[in-house]
Amino acid sequence: MAEPSHQTLEQAAEWFALLRDGQASNEHKIAWHQWLDAKPENKKAWQYVEKISHSFETLQQTPDPQSTANNLFSANQRLRQRRRVLSGMLSIGAIGLLGQLSWNKKWLPDSVMAFAADYHTGVGQQSNITLADGSQIWLNTATAINVDYTTLHRRIQLLHGEIYIETAKDLSRSFVVDTSHGRLTALGTQFNVISQQENIELAVYEGAVSVQTNSAQQTEIRAGETTRFNSNQIMPKQHAITARQAWRQGLLVAEDMTLEDLIAELNRYQYGYINISDDVAQLKVYGSFPLSDTNRALAMLTTVLPIQVRQVFPGWIKVESLRS
Repeated sequence: MAEPSHQTLEQAAEWFALLRDGQASNEHKIAWHQWLDAKPENKKAWQYVEKISHSFETLQQTPDPQSTANNLFSANQRLRQRRRVLSGMLSIGAIGLLGQLSWNKKWLPDSVMAFAADYHTGVGQQSNITLADGSQIWLNTATAINVDYTTLHRRIQLLHGEIYIETAKDLSRSFVVDTSHGRLTALGTQFNVISQQENIELAVYEGAVSVQTNSAQQTEIRAGETTRFNSNQIMPKQHAITARQAWRQGLLVAEDMTLEDLIAELNRYQYGYINISDDVAQLKVYGSFPLSDTNRALAMLTTVLPIQVRQVFPGWIKVESLRS
């Protein structure tokens, strides 16, 4: 089943806010049940809203919500290292626990392998690591990778999230990045990779990267080019937007970006959910916005666009037209 539309999610949020305050009449409750039973999409949207609210309120009970979630993640990583023989069972158990605190697989990488990765970041976190050969990798929000260096190859396994890589020269060993949809082979380069549910997005900023899908389709992406691919298909090449690299400096740089796309990016860096009305989704945005402070970024948007930001309930923010 497809994901609920923005309009349906909005309706679910409004119903939740009405029922949550305890002031709903019997007529309201009957109307809510009728809406809920009208179509499967409504029920799925309602489940999302319930999970978001539960997630947010659970963490809000702690003094530092973000640190609490990240500490749970780190604690499991340490436990895995001490008891490697039990790693599978422990990871599954920890994911089951943290699954009660999350929704839509946003807070933690969405597999046991990702949870037990060599390197990872939590939601809103970024880190930079230097590998044994001098290659550098930046990990963006909610990212997990494994590193496999041998005398024959240098291999990175991207389990979840987004990475930026600057490879060091080593003529005797290839540098590859394995993803769920195929393999990337770096040809002396700097490039960015985003793992998404349905595809992989690659942007090359220096050198070139060879792409081979799981179905053995191949192409080469050169500096200044970007593409998306899945296991069976490589999409047409497009011009890479240089400013997109700015996430390594904690900035989201918008150049002719739609508000819908910008909000989707901000959602990756924070707990809860930001919903956007369809009537403002295609507004164009220009400027630089802080990734570490979602509230500030939203406030900045209200000064340059005809929009308002409204908190429907804790953990759910609505971006809508000033006319709403």
